[in-house]
Amino acid sequence: MLYDLHALRKRKVTLKVSIALRVILPICQNGNSLVTYERSELNRGLTVDCCTKKLIAWYDKHHRLLPWRQTRNIYHTWVCEVMSQQTTLAVVTPKFAEFVKHLPTVDDLAACDEEKLRQLWSGLGYYARARNLKKGAQCIVERRNGNFPQSYQEWLEIPGCGSYTAAAIASICCHEKVACVDGNVIRVVSRLLALQDVWSSLGKSAIQAYVTRIQPDNRPGDFNQAMMELGATVCRKTKPQCLLCPLQEHCLAFAKNCIELCPPKKPRRDAVNVELFAVVIWRKTTDAIAIVKRTKGFLSNTVGFPLVSENEVEETKNLLKSLPHLQLLELPNRFSHSITHHRISTKVLVAQEIENASVAPQIHILQDLYWVARSDINSKLSTSLDKKVLLLFQNYYAT
Repeated sequence: MLYDLHALRKRKVTLKVSIALRVILPICQNGNSLVTYERSELNRGLTVDCCTKKLIAWYDKHHRLLPWRQTRNIYHTWVCEVMSQQTTLAVVTPKFAEFVKHLPTVDDLAACDEEKLRQLWSGLGYYARARNLKKGAQCIVERRNGNFPQSYQEWLEIPGCGSYTAAAIASICCHEKVACVDGNVIRVVSRLLALQDVWSSLGKSAIQAYVTRIQPDNRPGDFNQAMMELGATVCRKTKPQCLLCPLQEHCLAFAKNCIELCPPKKPRRDAVNVELFAVVIWRKTTDAIAIVKRTKGFLSNTVGFPLVSENEVEETKNLLKSLPHLQLLELPNRFSHSITHHRISTKVLVAQEIENASVAPQIHILQDLYWVARSDINSKLSTSLDKKVLLLFQNYYAT
């Protein structure tokens, strides 16, 4: 049986389930409806404290040796938490090492110029995170004299720092008892309690309350990391390693054989199909390529190739063909790329210069170009989409 919090709210019932934790979860704001999770006879007297100790003992023995965990460095924790949002650790780990090597302190980050920041963030995506990180660093340097916030509420005052990031930093570095709930934690709790309604505001509030109740006063940061680590490495989305789980005997979904159903798939917004054309302007005589800082439209505030929408492409092609010093070629292949809720189909237009001449004044969409040697261009590109464009271009002209 799977428990639906919306149904429970209507029925206002008390459930007894076979888990080791006795927790009361408010499932509506006014507190009138409650779900009580109690120990059953099968649990043989296990307590919340016992489960917490099991989880932290497992974490002490099995946690991954990530570079930001080597010391309790509040700056490193902040940077890694921002980098890790919607990005895999396999990508984050080498980028983190490079980032803190070039920007070892919050003062260095606050003073970093945009081009260098863009290069250091290249490959991580969602560049707005980097801009907000710099704004936060400037706030700490200018308004707090370089002193980091020391509580959850103080971190919430830092630009770009949301509730999850603030909770992670405050618990890990400041030892404040505040719960972190990410997708991994939602999955762990959903399975422990065999909950289905986890994505609604009601379900998320219930899970937040649950994790807050079981979080220990001692080592709250390690507890948060242990919950996230368990979800990432053992209680995985697919092929969970239940036999290795320290909380297996307390897991209702395991007992009911419904692990694969908890949590249900998160409702997704329908993807928007976008067709783009990237324009590679190539000066073959010097093997240089023109790029631009995009200030508006799709992928604004990033550096890469000029992008043209499907509606503008025919006009742009005609303008490029009309310039006597250019030869225009549309590469035969296209590639797909996804960004948040956009599914992007991209083709590449190559405008090869026959003579050195300025393209920008004649075509408004290609203004503010600057030339970069092809050997250096990869480090200048902000997005993985631009790097795919470059790879397609290089592969075509290598044949």
